[in-house]
Amino acid sequence: MRNQHQTQTPTTPLTPVPGTDLSTAGTARRGSPTRRALTVVGAAVAALAVWLLAGPVLGIDLDVQQTPDSSTLVPVTASAVVISSVLAGLLGWALLALLERWGTRGVIVWRSVAGAITLLSLGGPLSLAQSTGGAVVLALLHLVVAGVLLVALPRGRSTAR
Repeated sequence: MRNQHQTQTPTTPLTPVPGTDLSTAGTARRGSPTRRALTVVGAAVAALAVWLLAGPVLGIDLDVQQTPDSSTLVPVTASAVVISSVLAGLLGWALLALLERWGTRGVIVWRSVAGAITLLSLGGPLSLAQSTGGAVVLALLHLVVAGVLLVALPRGRSTAR
C-alpha cells in the first residue's frame, strides 16, 4: 500500500543556457538575413574601394571592349562595380539558401559552385581589358567580391557534421 503522505519532489522548468535558442535545437543554423545582407553590401563596398583606388586615384585605365570583336570601349564605372557586386551577392545568397534547404552539405556545394563561377568570371577582365594594369584591377575586383562572399556569406551555419 502506498503512503498517502509521501512528498513529491518539486520540478523546476529547464532553462536554456544564455545565448541559446531552443527553437532551432537539432537543426542546422543558417546565417541571419541581416548579416547576409550586410555581407553583400560589404562585398560591394570592398569592390568600390578597389575601383576608387585603381581608377580615380592611381589612374589605371579601366575601359573594356564592349564585345571581344568590338573596337568600342566601355568605361567600368562605379555604378557598374556596385550593381554587379550586389547582383553577384544576391544570386550567391539565393543559391546558398536553396542549397541549405536541400541538405547538410549545402555550404560545401555552394563554395564549390561559387569558386567555379569566380574562375569563369575572370575570363571577361582578362580578355576585354585594354591594358595589363586594367586586367589586373578588373580581375582583382572579381576576386575581392568572391573572397568576401565565399568567406562571410555562409557564416552562422553549422557546417560540422
